[in-house]
Amino acid sequence: MSELIERGAVPEGYKVEVFDGRVIMTPQSPEQDWTVSDVKDAVKASGIARERVFGDVLITFPGENDAAPDLTIVNFDAERRRNSYSCLDVLAVVEVPSEPEDEKDYVRKYGRFGIDFYMIADPFKTMVTLMSEPHASGYGRVVEVPYGESVSFTLATGERVEIDTGTFPTRDASGA
Repeated sequence: MSELIERGAVPEGYKVEVFDGRVIMTPQSPEQDWTVSDVKDAVKASGIARERVFGDVLITFPGENDAAPDLTIVNFDAERRRNSYSCLDVLAVVEVPSEPEDEKDYVRKYGRFGIDFYMIADPFKTMVTLMSEPHASGYGRVVEVPYGESVSFTLATGERVEIDTGTFPTRDASGA
């Protein structure tokens, strides 16, 4: 799968992941793109260089399925490996579900790999879920913030990220 992604064999506008042994190919929604763009703008406004912030780039996980999160923030000294990065270099991940009740975004086990922050911006629930305090089976702290309020966190590097969710687009479960 990694080789297909690196060769550009994924149709434009789609995201392909392997999750629990299944290949999942999902088209990006406009809401997903707009939300990721808003988050990326907020992250860059906090002073984090664009070279450390990207979306849909392969992150490798030892002994697990690799993933291409909607948005990833990496450490200063993150080492690029062709077109991917190791999960050991990741400070935070943001996902935006493309379907209502998209459980794959909610069951990701980024915490067991020591990724300090995992944020899910759900346009169907109009809620941001911010997970922190990673441990072997997930995260010790989960905070839910309704769209319209700010979400903030401080990375291990000391950089503080504040995200205004007031501009996040919403979408009803029927897909309208």
